[in-house]
Amino acid sequence: MTFDFLNPMMLLGLLGLSLPILVHLLSRKKYDVVQWGAMQFLELGRRTRRRIRLEGWLLLAIRMLLVALITFALARPWISGGFLSQFISTQSRDVVFVIDGSYSMGWEGETTTPHSAAIQWVHRFLEELNPGDTISVIDARHQPRLVTESPTHNFAMVREKLNELPPPAGESNLANSVSKAIQILGKTSNLEREIIVLTDDQAFGWTPQDTLLWDQVNDLMQQSAVPIDLWATNVAGEKNEGLQTNLRVDQLTLSREVCVKNLPVRISTTIRYDGPEPTLICPVYFEIDGQRIKEKTQSIKIENHGEAAVEFQHRFDQEGTHVISVVLDPDNLPGDDRSDAALQVTSALPVLLVDGTPSFDPTRSEVFFANLALTAPTNRTPWIQTTVIEKDQLTADLLKNQAVVILANVDALTDVQAGALIDFVDQQGGGVMLALGDQVDPEQYQRQLFKAEGLIPVELKSKEAAQGLEFGNVIQIDSDSLQTPWLKRFRGEYANGLTAARFNHWWDLTLLDIEALPAEEQSDATDSSPATAPQSIARLSNQKPLLVMMNHARGRVLLMTSSLDADWNNLPSKPDYVPFLHEAVFELSSGRVFRNLQLDEPIVVPVPGGTTIEQFTFLDPNGKPAVGTIDQAVNGATFQCTNTALPGVYQLNPKSDQNQELKSDRFVVNFDRSESNLSPLSEVEQKSLTDSYHFTFFKTLDELKQLMFSDVSETEFWRFLLLIFLLLMVGEMFLTRRLVQGGHVSLPEENQ
Repeated sequence: MTFDFLNPMMLLGLLGLSLPILVHLLSRKKYDVVQWGAMQFLELGRRTRRRIRLEGWLLLAIRMLLVALITFALARPWISGGFLSQFISTQSRDVVFVIDGSYSMGWEGETTTPHSAAIQWVHRFLEELNPGDTISVIDARHQPRLVTESPTHNFAMVREKLNELPPPAGESNLANSVSKAIQILGKTSNLEREIIVLTDDQAFGWTPQDTLLWDQVNDLMQQSAVPIDLWATNVAGEKNEGLQTNLRVDQLTLSREVCVKNLPVRISTTIRYDGPEPTLICPVYFEIDGQRIKEKTQSIKIENHGEAAVEFQHRFDQEGTHVISVVLDPDNLPGDDRSDAALQVTSALPVLLVDGTPSFDPTRSEVFFANLALTAPTNRTPWIQTTVIEKDQLTADLLKNQAVVILANVDALTDVQAGALIDFVDQQGGGVMLALGDQVDPEQYQRQLFKAEGLIPVELKSKEAAQGLEFGNVIQIDSDSLQTPWLKRFRGEYANGLTAARFNHWWDLTLLDIEALPAEEQSDATDSSPATAPQSIARLSNQKPLLVMMNHARGRVLLMTSSLDADWNNLPSKPDYVPFLHEAVFELSSGRVFRNLQLDEPIVVPVPGGTTIEQFTFLDPNGKPAVGTIDQAVNGATFQCTNTALPGVYQLNPKSDQNQELKSDRFVVNFDRSESNLSPLSEVEQKSLTDSYHFTFFKTLDELKQLMFSDVSETEFWRFLLLIFLLLMVGEMFLTRRLVQGGHVSLPEENQ
């Protein structure tokens, strides 16, 4: 038998027991007694005095008991088991349904999907509940999503919400959803509290190996003032795992996320197969904006539990945002039969080149080779439009219309210019490439751009030069260090390739760890310009960093420790110099708007200043209106959406074609394909959840009813305490009236 209180803090009210005693003591204060002869005839008898004394003590006890009763009633005591449960037990309960919303719940091998079966299961269970019960529903996905904002008695509303649940997609985290359910029940009032998990029994969603998550569930359970029952069932039925056939497409990888018209883009991914056949031949389709390109269809052969890499190449002739898709023939698990990615196509990218060593002789300019590589004079429709300026001409207004800024061996900037450059990256989502050289002032760079709240947290050490060239000590690019997708094409030992370039000078530097910085600098780096840690994406053969890159707020920054011209290396003489600069520019420009996101990452895209949300329609992957906001700023406005819990394609469309500045846009939210592993919970894993985390697994609704409704032993008895309180109040009033009417509120001091 268990005894406890729902509101134990209310027991502090027991301090009020001292009040009746204090009143009693104050009532015994001595007064001057005036002897009056006629009073001797009213002197009380001994029996009467004894009765009055007993009534006084009884009145004091009743008053103290009244304070104790009201205190205990407010603390809401309850008892588990015992004879009281036979007389005053109630059936009212608080129930939270956790419905697995992962795409494995969309398995179509049966007459109905597990997700539909779960919804129908809840509908049937609602018929077993009483009007006093409360219901909550959680859609278990990457993060738990509340279907009902708070526990409700409105079963009709719950039924409507269930029928409006989005189809299963993405992955689920059942441990987080159960934790959320426990927090909901911590605010309810009934003693019977239940959490019912409806899933397809897939092991991946349970994450039984992540004991840290489940230990957090245990901690929340122990903090609950009332025991919570955890139930789970498999709504998918029994499936023969060995006979399940499933093909899946992994997440797409694009050679660039921003390109120009007629520039080739490579799209690659991996196809995986699990099934009963030892090998399988299947077609792989390529789609642009939902239109299948028949001539690009590929046929691949995959072994069981194996994978095959596929790659497509396409040139886009229309500007705007396009959705690229790799699609398979539908199977029983449609959630992983396609993979999407968003790509922005523009006419030409505006790039600003800041020349650190201007000269009357153009060939001696720091940006001569870079400008020539980006915009060849013979190309009438260049992919990149460059503007060359000197550092004194760099202003915030000039940066507004640029996608990428390249600083080539600029000695130093003013504080105003450095601030404008940081705002260009943070607020406009621009890209900045810093190419160092012999003119760089390390102290100024360190103070303005290389600190935590600057552009990139690094520490410049010193200029270094290659030594012993006469003994064959040649410094080149380490081919193995080129692991980033846009640099992989330059790997290999080619005579005229990027890795064959020789470097005579470079700056040595150290990458700074943001988390290791002092607290005040770390706060600045986190709050004003959230950024990822800088990464060395290319190294020299002596393992010194050559290229360092990082995402910085909405933009990207690339630092090159050597020069862009031929002063410190012979890179401009290599044929790979041209594609290298193009790839770097396109990579930096793709940071302006992140159109390929992961679950729960926000969508942020710039729109013209003065734009209102009423001018757009914003749709989620199911084609339903989604919530978005427009934030106005000095430099323009941004559209934002923080609710990206559903994977798929989000669409932002202007309502009218009258405003030519408003453009349609597309965003793709990706998800973890590990959900395709349909392996069920093993007996050992299920036993661990039962023994360690107190789950009870059941098979049918009747079995749950028998287990849940047959043992209702938790009993609150505060109502009986209030009833006794009222009866004692009547008794207290009767005794007080009796003593007052008798005229004997107190006895003489000498008789007490």
